[in-house]
Amino acid sequence: MRNPPEISSQPGARMASSPAVIANAVAKAATDLRPRTRYRTGLGAQPLITLSKVLPDRAFDALVKRASGVPA
Repeated sequence: MRNPPEISSQPGARMASSPAVIANAVAKAATDLRPRTRYRTGLGAQPLITLSKVLPDRAFDALVKRASGVPA
């Protein structure tokens, strides 16, 4: 059963996955005999994967950098 994310005033909080969803993906990656490089987890994963295929690498990296709040 999926728990809704906690209410937050942070931008993008509605797109956030619950900690249980992420923990399940980490546990699966840690216990797979042949773990994949990436695991699509959470609501925002598929749009990001699509963007990474459509945008040039530098544009996608800049987008991820801006969204994650990493300083320039």
